[in-house]
Amino acid sequence: MKNNRKNASDKPKKVFFFLRHNNDIDHIVPVIYKWLSTENTPTDVVIYSKKEFLDDYRINYIKQFKNANIYYMDKLLNDSKIYSFLSKIMSKVPIANRTLELNLSRKKPRFLERKAIKKIGEKIFNKENRGFIVFDWTLTPFVKYICKMAKKKNFITVSLPHGDAPYVNDIIDLSQYKAVENKNLSIEQLRSGKNYKCFDYLVVPNYLVSKRYEDIEKDKLKVLGSPRYSNEWMNILSDILPPYSNNKSENKLKIVFFLRNLNYPIFWEEVIRTIKLIIKIPNVYLVVKHHPRGGSIKELSEIKSPEKIEHIYHDVPSGSLVKWADLVIDIGTSAAWGPVKQGVPVLAPEYLYANYSTIAYYIKTSEIRSRDEIYDIIQKFTKEKNRKFYKENERKRFIEEIIDVPDKYILERYVKFLRKCLDESTKKK
Repeated sequence: MKNNRKNASDKPKKVFFFLRHNNDIDHIVPVIYKWLSTENTPTDVVIYSKKEFLDDYRINYIKQFKNANIYYMDKLLNDSKIYSFLSKIMSKVPIANRTLELNLSRKKPRFLERKAIKKIGEKIFNKENRGFIVFDWTLTPFVKYICKMAKKKNFITVSLPHGDAPYVNDIIDLSQYKAVENKNLSIEQLRSGKNYKCFDYLVVPNYLVSKRYEDIEKDKLKVLGSPRYSNEWMNILSDILPPYSNNKSENKLKIVFFLRNLNYPIFWEEVIRTIKLIIKIPNVYLVVKHHPRGGSIKELSEIKSPEKIEHIYHDVPSGSLVKWADLVIDIGTSAAWGPVKQGVPVLAPEYLYANYSTIAYYIKTSEIRSRDEIYDIIQKFTKEKNRKFYKENERKRFIEEIIDVPDKYILERYVKFLRKCLDESTKKK
């Protein structure tokens, strides 16, 4: 009698990349690009927050690959009753938060939300498929459910980076400070990755990030480098970035100031003073890039001087501004790491926040300790825009230890790892 049962290795292969927001697109799309350009496995890229991300310039770039199926997560919900219910809920919250992910990530999902999560899981885990599923560094009930179901279905689950380590210290945000005040926090807790054990593998870009997950088994924690700032992806970005220009900045020193969101201990009054100081320097044009999530300080947004300053929120990518800028000021974001790699001067004004930035730690020429220093260095750049800034040994060490870890073949390394995940899934009985 003929045995019609398929071996695990004979089952069709399928992989899913779930993208939650702009950070995921920054850090994970480079991996998706390399995967799609080298592998033939059918690949679903699922947006599950704001639907408008489907038209992001990086998402549009990977649409060219025939093995890519890119869509919003409502496609996985073929139950009109459930989706109608979730849509009604979304319409009752502010526009900025109207996302399917918001509803499926509640700590205690309601009945139809639980049913929606189950429906999505059933659609993903077709009994004929094997493969892997990628999320970012997130632990919502939806993600935990999918990870739990994946184990039963012999799919491999992977958590890829959605960020990096812009500060070298551990107690970096306001919620952690509050926990310290309430005596509910220890440094050891901050370096605990036990919650991420729901994933089969957790991937980080460098060893500065890996210290957050000291209690994860070594073979489950992978240090693979920074996809966002790999040479290959940065070369692609230089061609596909939407252009930014400003006629008012012509013949002036072009500066971009990257802000953090309100979850971090930033000395905002001093940030405001520093911005007012900068725009008083002759022959300077300043773009203030507000963080895309987390709100803005009203007094800061009210700083107006049409010939000297522009406030940008969501409409211009950070990479476009870096390409335009002569000088970058950063208060602790990984958006400033691209310019370091490209050789664009980055100033890290340490007097503006209660953390120690990674750039300042590695590159002492970037470390700014006072308003006097930032004033003096900007004045020098207005007189000599292309003056030498970095000490090459400092910049090289930063790139080698933070971005190109352990070497510059970053995207190849990610694909090799994901290929092993796919093999591991298909070999499971």
